[in-house]
Amino acid sequence: MADGSILAADFGNVLTRVILIDLVDGVYRLVARGETRSTGDFPVGDARYALVRVAEQITNITGRKLLDDKGRIITPEQPDRSGVDTFLATASTGRSLRTALVGLVPEVSIASGLRAAAGTYVDIVETLTLDDMRSEEDQLNSLVISRPDLIFITGGTEGGAQEPVLKLARLARLAIRLLGSKPVVLYAGNSVIAPQIRALFDGITKVFISPNVRPALEKEELEAAQLQLGLAFDEQQASKGGFGALGSMSKLGVLPTAQSYNLITDYLGKSLEGNVLAVDVGSAVSTLSASVNGRINTTIRTDVGLGHSAQSLLALAGETALKRWLPFVSSSNQIVHYALNKSLRPGTIPETLKGLYIEHALLREGIAELLRASRPSWTKGLNSTAPTLMPAFNLIIGAGSALTRTGNAGYSAMLLMDSLQPTGLTTLVADPYGLIAALGALAHLNPEAVVQVLEGGSLERLGTVVNISGQPAPNRPALKVKITTEDGEVIKQDVMGGHLWVYPLSVGMTVRLDVRVVGRGLTIGGKSRVRMDVDGGSAGLIFDARGRPLPLAVDVRGRAAQLPMWIAEMTGDPQVTIEESWLTSPEEEPGAVDMAEEVLPKGRRGRRKTTPAQPGGRRGLFGRGKAAEPDADGMPVIDLNTDDEAEEEDFQSALDELRRK
Repeated sequence: MADGSILAADFGNVLTRVILIDLVDGVYRLVARGETRSTGDFPVGDARYALVRVAEQITNITGRKLLDDKGRIITPEQPDRSGVDTFLATASTGRSLRTALVGLVPEVSIASGLRAAAGTYVDIVETLTLDDMRSEEDQLNSLVISRPDLIFITGGTEGGAQEPVLKLARLARLAIRLLGSKPVVLYAGNSVIAPQIRALFDGITKVFISPNVRPALEKEELEAAQLQLGLAFDEQQASKGGFGALGSMSKLGVLPTAQSYNLITDYLGKSLEGNVLAVDVGSAVSTLSASVNGRINTTIRTDVGLGHSAQSLLALAGETALKRWLPFVSSSNQIVHYALNKSLRPGTIPETLKGLYIEHALLREGIAELLRASRPSWTKGLNSTAPTLMPAFNLIIGAGSALTRTGNAGYSAMLLMDSLQPTGLTTLVADPYGLIAALGALAHLNPEAVVQVLEGGSLERLGTVVNISGQPAPNRPALKVKITTEDGEVIKQDVMGGHLWVYPLSVGMTVRLDVRVVGRGLTIGGKSRVRMDVDGGSAGLIFDARGRPLPLAVDVRGRAAQLPMWIAEMTGDPQVTIEESWLTSPEEEPGAVDMAEEVLPKGRRGRRKTTPAQPGGRRGLFGRGKAAEPDADGMPVIDLNTDDEAEEEDFQSALDELRRK
């Protein structure tokens, strides 16, 4: 059990975020936060630098010393209030664990194994079951050729099958003997034979033992196996720059960030007794976790991202899908160049309005890809009369800088609404500080602290959205809205079809809502009228009368009218008029370097804040320095001297290589 102060760090591909949680009047609260550019990759190659920089930020905010003279987190908390009682680390960097899944029956033990692995960065590269019709020699060859980092063995209910599981385990042992690199083994099957499994692999490779993921045919227990999978992930991360030292400081090693989304979404779904969805769009990896009818499912995609994975996302979604979100005629080169530049310099942000539209087209289609991969496992039997519509979600959480750092809460809410197209009444929440990653790790040690932090309002409540299903007549009344405030004031409003309307209801305010649809075939989550008390948010109380599915215009002039209008309606900003030249022919931009310099998001259109100057040059730790060499304490020493012309040549060479691919 973790008591007292907690420092939690989440290491992403672009940003490293750290939060400090402590007891305030006997209740756990978010006390301070900080973030900086990640330093685990080239040119620094050591994730500890980012941790040191953010820990210093928090020290400056709170006055609490967090680091000792060697740059390590001080634990436990000292009498002078320096240090913390618990340090936790999560990460979404690095490649996925190549995993061979071994079990008895596809519909039972294998299915549970897949669900357990869903919250970790794994690629299932091979599956072996009793139903496998291949010869034992072919099965052995397939295991060896797949070169797994992890062999995950399940099978046998408690008191059930033993010898069939042991037979498959012996095959896995033989494969490990034949492999050059030794994959670790996780066993989560019949506990009776756990000692025999450990003995089988003793002296050959490291073995993790977990309670049975399927103790009975009708019972599934995944949490313990997911923690062991996280420890296996930590084992792989330890070989990367600085992560071994970070894991030694953390009580649980370095756990996968996606596992936190799986745990927290599951908890929220059960506590709210409703459907909950969380989506995190990162630079290289994106995660969607959904709790539907009490069942949790998490999808992780390493080919969906807005930075490192922008090029693969473009290839996955296709230019046609992206163009349906653009209010201008775009050339193929313009979109491809943008994605290539994002892949090469993932920390940059859009500098022009066209770049912003392309960025958010990638975002919307990235979430659409996550939904396409995830929905088959959690929408079965739902929305049978309208299979293309989303099931109703009580709560939707958006994470990742592209969703949470737009500079306007209404704009963030609109991106979530466009991407997910929710139905009925939904509460929208943003996680701009990476809180869920920390809380998921903390849940293994102190569930009480997780509950108290979540209830403390540390996530940003964007507001409640009322969504129309069906296709309302454009520019004709689709919703009749009546709002009664706490002091008795009554506001009435007709919301026209094809439009959005936002009532400015602040956080902490509550109103009585009475809303009904106007028009044949229209519903609000299957109902024609809704009466209830609703709370406010930073974006307000939102009424989406555009319809479901979202009726995007198929022609560029239609989109040039729609998209700026929707943005203006959601943000309250003046509507931007699309220039006529944008609608006739694409502007060829050979370089298409349509992004600002790094580093931290400041606003939707603003340039990001640059890093402070460091000794030896303005680029600091993020310049193109020489290769890092460790000093006496094992921390790399960076030569910050660089040559701008050489840097540009390297950039151009990399760009040319990506084009050839």
